[in-house]
Amino acid sequence: MRKSGLSFDNARSFLKRVDSLYTSPAWTCEMIDVEGDLVGEDGAVKRETVELWRRDPVEYMEELIGNPALRDMMAYVPEHAYTDAKGESRIYDEMWTGDWWWETQVSTYHRFRRMRMRLMRR
Repeated sequence: MRKSGLSFDNARSFLKRVDSLYTSPAWTCEMIDVEGDLVGEDGAVKRETVELWRRDPVEYMEELIGNPALRDMMAYVPEHAYTDAKGESRIYDEMWTGDWWWETQVSTYHRFRRMRMRLMRR
């Protein structure tokens, strides 16, 4: 194995290296009862217990936003991108370059601004 250039000598050292890798937010498993749309021979709607595997979305977003490997790939504000200096040929290649994000952020900003102005008048 040493000649192969691997960073481990045996299965034990390999597993130790795997265990030392960065881990993302933990998965949790929850058993839930679901009601189906089929009726059994006894006339009752069929039920089943299934596993629901999930992660805490807040923890996962914190991990993504805090990941230094993704730092230069994140966008927090919408932007219009163009292929030319005059701004005549628009590029739509990422979510933040689209109209939906722009319109949502602008309308939200104005809505909160109006709400803030009303509260300040009181």
